[in-house]
Amino acid sequence: MFGEVETGFLLFFPFLVGSGIYAFLGFILVFIAILLFMFGFVETAAIEPIDLHSGTEEERYPPAKTSMKGGGVILIGPIPIVFSSNWKIAVALMIVAMLLIITVLFAMKLL
Repeated sequence: MFGEVETGFLLFFPFLVGSGIYAFLGFILVFIAILLFMFGFVETAAIEPIDLHSGTEEERYPPAKTSMKGGGVILIGPIPIVFSSNWKIAVALMIVAMLLIITVLFAMKLL
């Protein structure tokens, strides 16, 4: 059920070969992470007709006020490091870090 995972290099491309449910789940999670990383850079652009005689670009396209809030958790062993631009996100990430630590401790006792 647990299977094995082997790694290697073919020319300069790394590869993983595995068997078992944990290897499959790991490959799926890595694939999803790569897809999310690639699609995170894609921006949608609205196509609008351009009127060359309607004034300056600032008048046609006023600057949009946007703000981005985010954060992250770094787990170094059992010690979580939480960083965030907002205290509400920091609290949520602390809860996520605690859940991750509990999950790992629970999984280690099962093995």
